[in-house]
Parts: sequence; C-alpha cells; structure tokens
Amino acid sequence: MTSEPPLPMPPDGLTFGEVSLYFDRLVPADLVQGFAPYYHFRILNPDGWDAGHVNLRVGDTDHINLYAGHIGYSVHELYRGFGYARQGCLAAAPFIRTIYPSVIITTDPDNAASLRTIEKLGAVFLEEIPVPPHDPQYRGGSRRKRRFRWVP
Repeated sequence: MTSEPPLPMPPDGLTFGEVSLYFDRLVPADLVQGFAPYYHFRILNPDGWDAGHVNLRVGDTDHINLYAGHIGYSVHELYRGFGYARQGCLAAAPFIRTIYPSVIITTDPDNAASLRTIEKLGAVFLEEIPVPPHDPQYRGGSRRKRRFRWVP
C-alpha cells in the first residue's frame, strides 16, 4: 500500500491589499465523509482581527471538482463589504500556484456576495449543475452549484 506524499507547508507572509493570512491548520482527509485534506487560513484585517477564513482543498474528487470547489471562503458579518474574501484568495494565490495551475470555485446561484467575489477574481464560468442528494453540499442545503475556473 502506497501513501500520498506529505502536503507542503504554506509560507509565512501571504498578504494582499489590506489583509494577511494566518495559516491556522492543515485538516486531514476524512475518508468516512469523503472529504479531502484542506489548508485553513484565517483572514486578518488591517488591525489584525480575525475577519474570516479561506480554505484550500487538495484533491481531485468529484466532490471538490463539481460541488465544493478547491477554494472556500467566509467573512464574518461585521467585516463584510470590504472585499476581504477576494483579498484573502489573492493573498493565498502564490501558495495555491505551487499546488495547482488553476482551481475550481463553486457557489450557490443565489449567493450574490460570493458571485461578486468570484467575478472580481476574474474566474471563468463553466456551468451550473444540480447537487445530487448523496453529496455533503446537498445535506448542507445546496441544490445547485455554479462552477468557475480560477487561475490564481
């Protein structure tokens, strides 16, 4: 039985615009749930406060490529409207490029904030697809996903 090589550690100093990223942890794969490993970064605002997070999922499963995407992000309500999700993704871009030349980002069709972030990143729309009942995104309430390709 062969094992996967260890994932690289991200560098310090990932910044873009007003934000910096703090590498919080590498979450291992959960084979029972079917989840790939992912890097979890905290988005720090200019004052150093935790404004949200960016996740980089590592793998090429159907779950990632079709429904969850390689990149996930969330900004705390207090810090929304400042472009921190986009800046967090762009801060992570140099590290992402060491793993992938391009990544998939997905969102629910009615998530206007995420769609704006994806548009401002310059990601290219691929398609909109239904989420099957067996996928964890469905259990989370998603019924359709818009898929985009982003070259970081």
